[in-house]
Order: sequence, then C-alpha cells, then structure tokens
Amino acid sequence: MRSHNRLLSSLAAAAALVVLASGCIFSPEDDPDPVPPPPVTYPFPDTYEKLMTNFRNAYDSMNIDEYRNVLHTGYIFVFADGSPAAPTTGIYTREEDLQSTTRMFNGEQGQDLEGVVKPGVRDIEFSQLLRLTDWEEVPETDLYFPGAYRALYDVRVVFDLNTESTNTITIDSQQLFYLKSIDEEQDDGSTKTHYYLIGQQDL
Repeated sequence: MRSHNRLLSSLAAAAALVVLASGCIFSPEDDPDPVPPPPVTYPFPDTYEKLMTNFRNAYDSMNIDEYRNVLHTGYIFVFADGSPAAPTTGIYTREEDLQSTTRMFNGEQGQDLEGVVKPGVRDIEFSQLLRLTDWEEVPETDLYFPGAYRALYDVRVVFDLNTESTNTITIDSQQLFYLKSIDEEQDDGSTKTHYYLIGQQDL
C-alpha cells in the first residue's frame, strides 16, 4: 500500500482451530476476572536499546505521538534499490514518513501500486526486531548518515487489515537503523544523553 513505507514481502491468512471431543465442541470458559495487560511504557532513551524499545512499542500500540518522539528532526527513510513503492527521490523525509504512518495508525485506507483502494490497518504485531550486528560509527563519507551509529536488524511486522475475514500483510526484511545522540540539558542544570532514530535503510 502506498500509505505504508515498508517493502511488503508476503501475504498470509490465518485459520481458526476448532477442537472436537466426544462429538462436542469445547471452548474455554470466559475468565470472570481477566487480568488487564500491563501498560506500554516508553523509557527515557538514554541507550540504544531503550530507543529501539520505544520504536517497537510505538508500532505495536500504533501510538503516533510516541513514534514522533523517536524520530530525529533530520530523520529520513531510504528505500531499497529498485523498490516499486519508493518515491522518485528514493527516500521519505520525516514529514512524509509521519504523514504516511499517521494514516496507517489511524486505520485509513490505502492504495496499491495500481491505485486500487485497499483496507486500512486494524492492528500491528511487531514480532521480530533482532539486532544482527554491533553498533558501529558511520563514516563521514556516508551519503545519508555521516557520523551516526548504525546496526543491522532482522525485522518482521504483521499488519492485521480491517476486513471481515482474517487478512494480514507481513513485512519480513533486513534493515539498517541509524541513531544519533544529543546531550540535552535537564531542569536541574545537568545534561543527559538522548538517542534519536535519524534514519532507516531497507535492504
């Protein structure tokens, strides 16, 4: 879908499992006192790991405000070479990414590459965000992210579409994530390192 800026690699359907025993259909009884899930937390991102946790949690909870807090003001998303979903520039700016992600998090309809309207996203499961390499400094000669820090991640995200039957889209890819740290002054006059996501590059 044009409303989402990631390379879509597979489409899956889920099936219901019915357990039969002695000619009867059994289903679990409702829990009279269900335990609510723990609230999603967003720690202050003073480490790489905390920033990536916030990135993942913002997607999982479809929280555009927390997603916006993750992105550096100079953030860009670099599409894979030859991606049919890429704009002519090959990148999304921070503003373009936030516009697209806001529509997606709001469940708005999108379009495929032929302009056919497609259903919006109802839920997101960020099932894999596995770092494959150590963080390393990016050379000053890098075209997009000189002086940043980067690491390669294995990414798997499942999007549940807003349709009557189960309908999902899965992203399964490797991406480079680029971070930048800024020493920010606190109310008590001290400084604290704050990490931001300055870019992503889809491979």
